[in-house]
Amino acid sequence: MSGAARPLAAALAGVALVAALLRFGPPIVGGWIGGMPAAAGEGLFTLAIFGPMVLLGLIGRRLTMFGRLLAGDRPGVAAWRGAVLGSGGLLLAGAYTWVAGVLTPGAGGAAGPVLLLGLLTVVVQVAGEEVLFRGWLQPSIAPILGTPAAIGLVAIVFAGLHVPGGVTGPLPLGNLCLGGVLFGLLAARDGGIAGAFAAHLCWNAGEQLILGLDPNPGTGAFGSLFDLDLIGAARWGGSDEGLNASVAMTIALAALVVPIVIRARSDPHHREPVSA
Repeated sequence: MSGAARPLAAALAGVALVAALLRFGPPIVGGWIGGMPAAAGEGLFTLAIFGPMVLLGLIGRRLTMFGRLLAGDRPGVAAWRGAVLGSGGLLLAGAYTWVAGVLTPGAGGAAGPVLLLGLLTVVVQVAGEEVLFRGWLQPSIAPILGTPAAIGLVAIVFAGLHVPGGVTGPLPLGNLCLGGVLFGLLAARDGGIAGAFAAHLCWNAGEQLILGLDPNPGTGAFGSLFDLDLIGAARWGGSDEGLNASVAMTIALAALVVPIVIRARSDPHHREPVSA
């Protein structure tokens, strides 16, 4: 097998393995955790599904990408910038839902020790996705397909692999794809996943554990500091899929993605130019 074909074949095999894991793993793991307390069950479920994704991503990197740092050359700076983008994007999306009149207070948040377990659970979930998609798949195929194509293709795969979990419809899948583009741009810009991981973590943890927007309505097994619900027009998040199926999320993600693309195209010293 040629040097160019090997990373592509490995990436295809990795995607197939993850698709099988997401298709057949949840019912099996669900049987194991039946009867457990909700928070413990969700934590173990996440570890059982996303832990193997971390392992697969690390193995894939080891086999196809010698010498590259997973976090990037300046992980602290990248993580700080990513955290600002992720938190800011979530707040912007929330502001749009408020302007649209669908953001309402729920029954009330509750903070407790189980919230820390929730944070660890989100860390595992985000690590599984970022190590696999932006830590291995994207940089392994970028030298062959080009960085823009790699970002777009991996974002599409990232969104598509949420379908077995019940995500359907053009708007939520489009938002997932746009989120994948954002994280891919950050990983390409920083030469590692520190920024993408921080942005993804701050968005997900903020949505679930701070604002209480996911699930919608109500709060999840770990509770949240606040309990905000989206009630009203579905296009602004007033459905069971909440913010993920809202135009508010689309606008917020686009507001983050477009400036990064413009800057990457205009900066000749950008690490992995989007115009490559």
